[in-house]
Amino acid sequence: MTPTLLLQLVINGLIFGGLLALVALGLALIFGVMRLVNFAHGIFVTLGAYATYLLVANLKLSPLAGIPVSALIGAAIGLVVQELVIRRLDNRPDLEKLMVTYALAIIGLGFFSATFGGDFRSYSAGPRGNIAFLGATIGWRNLVVLGVCAIAGLATILMVDRSRVGLGLRALAQNRDAAATSGVNVNLLQRYAFGLASALAAVSGSLISMIGTTTPQVGEEWLLSSFVVVVIGGMGSIGGAIAAGIAVGLVQSFASYFTDDGWARITIFMLLYVVLVLRPRGILGRGLPI
Repeated sequence: MTPTLLLQLVINGLIFGGLLALVALGLALIFGVMRLVNFAHGIFVTLGAYATYLLVANLKLSPLAGIPVSALIGAAIGLVVQELVIRRLDNRPDLEKLMVTYALAIIGLGFFSATFGGDFRSYSAGPRGNIAFLGATIGWRNLVVLGVCAIAGLATILMVDRSRVGLGLRALAQNRDAAATSGVNVNLLQRYAFGLASALAAVSGSLISMIGTTTPQVGEEWLLSSFVVVVIGGMGSIGGAIAAGIAVGLVQSFASYFTDDGWARITIFMLLYVVLVLRPRGILGRGLPI
């Protein structure tokens, strides 16, 4: 393997891993704060992808405008879903919570399928061209995707680690009852966490639409791999989700080159099995603190 090829595979892995990490961030945040396995998370990925596509196709805007717009729409709808549905599940058994989020995912999939059909949708607007780096090639679109993923991941880490809201989220993740008795507004922070997670998912969908195709199933396709990332990184661990996302992206890139996409996915699940055997709590353990 030449150094140029090695660098190209690493770049490809970082781009795919960055998107995986961004989707997984929301899952980790929701589980860390609310102890909820959210199967409806993929719907917000699809929402962001279609919102960006419609802005480009109908309003002739740059797909870069779809990033903040998707974040706002995702956060707004996430807050509505949390208030009308998720909040009412606080005292329900875990299995019921899981099934409700799965039902939301099916409803969302049906809505997008009925509205947009099953056609593959894409666009050519946005950053164009490539740049060369030490012999490897990276498209400007991919560079934008990688940059936005890095900014969103860093902003989330700083928010959780250093802000007053992040302090409340960490307290809630460690001990919900103790946080409530200490004056933490549990309901408000849960709304904040779900809205933020939904915004992150919508942003990832917007970025996915820039480098791939948009279909009603696009969110569900990324959701399964993101669950793997969350488990490998440690359920509810923000830092673990980012580290595992990058690791899985690199493994996927190299495995796809040496085998094919099918074996690459098998390799990812083999990695999951190894991590669960050797370190059942994940790379960085469980819990929101990074």
